[in-house]
Amino acid sequence: MFQPSRSPEVSPVENLWHHIREKGGFKNRIFESLKDVEDTLAEQLENLDKETIKSICLYHWMKYKV
Repeated sequence: MFQPSRSPEVSPVENLWHHIREKGGFKNRIFESLKDVEDTLAEQLENLDKETIKSICLYHWMKYKV
């Protein structure tokens, strides 16, 4: 599906990143290393189930549903 450049408001993954930043331990946190950032991100992604991801990313106007 065509996505215009520089249009995060129509990119479903942007909502996922927002969710992870707000609820995934990234907000107001300083990491000691890039490895800590990667580990925290991997942990948060592993904890997301399919239904949560769909509720965050699936826009009503999308043609194809997961």
